[in-house]
Amino acid sequence: MDALSVTLISAVTSGAISLTLAWVSGRQQRRDSERVQRETRTMAYLNPLRWHTAEVHHRLSLYATSVDRDGCYPPAQVLADPREMEGKGADWFAGKGVVLGSSVWMTACLFAQMTRTRHDLPFLRLAGNDDTRLPGLLQKVHAAFAACEIYYATQSSIGTDALLEPEGRLRSYREFCDLLAEPDRRVWADPVTWFLIAVAHGERRPALQRVLDALSELSAFLDDSLAGGASLRARHGAEIHRPRGGSPGAGAGAGAGGDLDATAGASSGPDAGVGRGRVPSLSPHPIPAPGPDPSPDPVLRPIPAPGPNSGPDPVPRPTPDPGPRPGPEPGAGPGLDAGQGPDPGP
Repeated sequence: MDALSVTLISAVTSGAISLTLAWVSGRQQRRDSERVQRETRTMAYLNPLRWHTAEVHHRLSLYATSVDRDGCYPPAQVLADPREMEGKGADWFAGKGVVLGSSVWMTACLFAQMTRTRHDLPFLRLAGNDDTRLPGLLQKVHAAFAACEIYYATQSSIGTDALLEPEGRLRSYREFCDLLAEPDRRVWADPVTWFLIAVAHGERRPALQRVLDALSELSAFLDDSLAGGASLRARHGAEIHRPRGGSPGAGAGAGAGGDLDATAGASSGPDAGVGRGRVPSLSPHPIPAPGPDPSPDPVLRPIPAPGPNSGPDPVPRPTPDPGPRPGPEPGAGPGLDAGQGPDPGP
């Protein structure tokens, strides 16, 4: 085989290898790009759904807790009929009616996220059996609200109203309140308002519990699918958390937000934290009060001075220490103390 044939064969082989590597690399890049797009699309749908599920569950839990404890939820008892919202100004929606109004808004946002997810579910790539479990759990939430006389078709319409076109974003609370003030737009959200008013007055408790259970199951599924933490626990924990060991008086006026440490703020100073892991401070040098010695120990009793007829001292007295001895006086000889004469000898 001559050199020309070897050169041609080498060139053809190198070209084939280069084309194959380029094709494989391009295919892998396309697959990676499609996978990233699917993951981004999935996160864009499931994360907002997860967040609004936790928000609505937390808000409805406040209703349920207050009803179980007091028989009602006073903050939402501001209307007897949804039609009373007509003509309400922004001061009412931002003040007295904020609990009821924001509850309707949160529920409408949840319906919007559920509707978007159901419509685009065929384009979402979920792991394992999640692509069949998610529609089932969404349907379970829809059915729970339908049992509250908020029917499925109405839920979709309420969710559509919560979306602002053409941006496709959710309306803010202020923008949604503008819809509630319009009779023709508010009427679609009336079933949600009626249900919340009934719950606030202690009614429809079993239906409310069914909604809470369905939302809790959906939230747990989304937490597992997104490999996140427990969103419901985090949401409730963020609402009831209170700092401990604050300034004096921090425990007063905590209100219904949660029970605080009864000792918080009870005292101040170095011993204010006793009972919470701190050691009480002590006086650096405790000095006993003067007075007669009550000790019965005979060794510690004062020794009486000897009388004229007393015998030998039963307890030897220690010779008192005369203190430091002064140095030699001027002129004194070596080895002689001050005031001391020479040694008289034997």
